[in-house]
Amino acid sequence: MGASDRNPQFYCPLRDRYINVGEADILVVSTEAKEDHAKPEEAIAESNITLKRAYEQDMDDVREVVEYFWDETEFYCFDQTFKVEECTNILAYAEDDLAGLLSYKRNDQTLHIVVLNVYPEHQGQGIARKLIREAIEIADKNRCETVKVATTNDDIPAICVYQKMGFRLSEILPGAVAKHHGEELPGFAGIPVLDEIRLERPV
Repeated sequence: MGASDRNPQFYCPLRDRYINVGEADILVVSTEAKEDHAKPEEAIAESNITLKRAYEQDMDDVREVVEYFWDETEFYCFDQTFKVEECTNILAYAEDDLAGLLSYKRNDQTLHIVVLNVYPEHQGQGIARKLIREAIEIADKNRCETVKVATTNDDIPAICVYQKMGFRLSEILPGAVAKHHGEELPGFAGIPVLDEIRLERPV
């Protein structure tokens, strides 16, 4: 769960440039001021944002996203290792551009979100929320009772988005991520990556 430091992960509207995790920080602004800031790209109509389940012929796109953000295709969370190739993968496209990915795995009555990433040039367009809603709808159709997700203690943007989507903090595993990686990793806004944060919401 250590984000790649090779590639930009976010867009900075104050400097109009893309930044990596180590360069990111938190700035409190009003919602009105937030709307006034520039977006990374020209806004795309929601009707031009499409989701597609990935099949074998689409796995290059899946790997492209996870390797861009994570430099790996295996993710340890919920006390197990998930291989993205063995997950169900939902790709997001903004017009014809690959924009993001959600990977999930169903286990009995629970749907686990394993990966959720949106390229920085497509952030701020509601794509992450659209992918999360899709996962919740899939869980409902498959009669799951709960959708769960794990992230890290530094990932404030993700924790914010999930709570806005109805998820609640359910468990904190102090030191779990640092123990898995064998070291303390640098994270968002200079926060050390240490703990696994679990959230869930009923379907």
